[in-house]
Amino acid sequence: MHIGYWWESQKERDHWEDQGVGITYLCVDHGPTTSDIAKEVAVLREDIQFLRTELSTQIPSFQLALADLLQELDTGVGTSHEILSNLDNTSKKIVKDAGQFYDVTKTGQIDYAMGSLGGSIVSTRDTKNHVSSPSETGNRAAQQILEPCTMPGECWAFDGSGAVVIQLIGKVNVKAVSVEHTSRSQLLPGLIKSAPKDFSVWEPAAIPFRFIELKIYNNHGKESYTCLYRFRVHGTLEPPEQA
Repeated sequence: MHIGYWWESQKERDHWEDQGVGITYLCVDHGPTTSDIAKEVAVLREDIQFLRTELSTQIPSFQLALADLLQELDTGVGTSHEILSNLDNTSKKIVKDAGQFYDVTKTGQIDYAMGSLGGSIVSTRDTKNHVSSPSETGNRAAQQILEPCTMPGECWAFDGSGAVVIQLIGKVNVKAVSVEHTSRSQLLPGLIKSAPKDFSVWEPAAIPFRFIELKIYNNHGKESYTCLYRFRVHGTLEPPEQA
């Protein structure tokens, strides 16, 4: 803005002009001119356009990075669910297998005489099988004592005393044996007396051994026959290379 010297009166100004005194105006620049403002506006417009261009080029890369991150998160969540599902299935299988194993063995120990694992009957010596009605003993062969079943009548019945030689699934360091009879609550009155009472186990002198013999001398009062449901052999199995 241009500012000049102002005189106290027009008369005084005219007086000095009549005297030939020139009047000099003082110009003070107090701000940008219109042209300067226009230049600044143009620069601002250029800066704005530059920022727009930069953003337009960067946004797609940001979008891709975000998409990748979301995909990784989704994959991670899916993987976590899969891992948890697998762990859950594995734990259920372990519990199920353990339950089935105990249900079959009733002892929680491996039976190295079990028929399904390879155990077999070699001989029953001079034992006489007892023949009766199927509802009483089922007339099963001696191999029945190596099977995981103790339902009433599912036994090997023989007259009086008896003996059986069993081939184990391999050479075993025997630590214990089990003789099993079905539950009293599942039998008709009096049939529980057929359960073995006194017995002994024989094995070769060499340890570990592959064969074992069970001798049963009497029962709990059943005169006509003795009924053996299950015979198990427990211990540790020798590795095949040492068997």
